[in-house]
Amino acid sequence: MFRTFLLAAVVVCLPAVAIAQTNRAAVAKQIEAMERGLNTAVQKGDMAAFMANVAEDAVTMDGNGAMTIAEFNKMFSQIRMESFTIDQVKVTFLNDNAAVITYRWTGKGSMMGQPLPSPAWSSTTWANRNGKWVAVFHQETPAAPPMKK
Repeated sequence: MFRTFLLAAVVVCLPAVAIAQTNRAAVAKQIEAMERGLNTAVQKGDMAAFMANVAEDAVTMDGNGAMTIAEFNKMFSQIRMESFTIDQVKVTFLNDNAAVITYRWTGKGSMMGQPLPSPAWSSTTWANRNGKWVAVFHQETPAAPPMKK
């Protein structure tokens, strides 16, 4: 009796797992596209497009420390991004409503007259808030030189 119940439970749950996996794959593609869109918005100097997918309470962190999105927006006009590429992308789901995208950012530009570190290892935490995925935390770490063997 227990085995029959267990088998029935597995058969009922398998489609839900498959749907969740398929949905996560689609959401991962969406998150990657939105991450690239954030970079494109910065490159174009389009704050409205940038803020369309960033939470109002978002925080960013780099070698200078943490900054609220409001503080970042005050410096937005001082960012000059000539070019960028994103590779080595990986999206990791923390649960159904939170995911982290990690990648290597390579580009050319400046912020407040200082060169943007390139390449840099970056990550953004995305949260599903009321059915909309928004960036809530972003960090960048300049890449270290390759280790000698």
